[in-house]
Amino acid sequence: MDELLIKKIIAGDSGSFEKLVSRYQKKIFAFVYRMVESREDAGDLTQEVFLQVFRSLNTFRGDAKLNTWLYRIASNKTLDFLRKNKKARLVTFDSEDYQGEPSLTCSPENNPEQIVLKEEKMRRLRRMIAGLPDRYRLALVLYHYQELSYQQIADALEIPVKTVATRLYRAKLILRETLRGDTDAMP
Repeated sequence: MDELLIKKIIAGDSGSFEKLVSRYQKKIFAFVYRMVESREDAGDLTQEVFLQVFRSLNTFRGDAKLNTWLYRIASNKTLDFLRKNKKARLVTFDSEDYQGEPSLTCSPENNPEQIVLKEEKMRRLRRMIAGLPDRYRLALVLYHYQELSYQQIADALEIPVKTVATRLYRAKLILRETLRGDTDAMP
């Protein structure tokens, strides 16, 4: 289905490009947003991704799936942005701009104290993920939030599958060690 869409776009059918954008825009935005943690920057980067896609579509060889190619472009754009804008790393997931997971609601098994503790745990976890080195965070976001397979991540990042597995393992190890350190520091 994507192959036909690509052929139509290359042939000059602008409506087909709009279909491509509407099909993938939310996924690409969600991925970029998890990496840069700013709605405005994520929106700008998502536009840049699709502009790059439009410009480069005639070079798409079809070796990988279209969505893998899109994530590769999005990954490159996002990493370039993060390198150029080190201050973007100072914004955390608990800023007012973040609208990721919905807040927990009251239920019979969740009293207000439990809800506050769970929300605080989620904020801590998001801060820790934001603090991971880019290569580990990228693999973690693609796997856990975008639900890509190891092979799809390898294709998108142009790295071996074993490297994907190693990066995910190290990301989890860093998070586990950080959590252990936080627990030790608590009274």
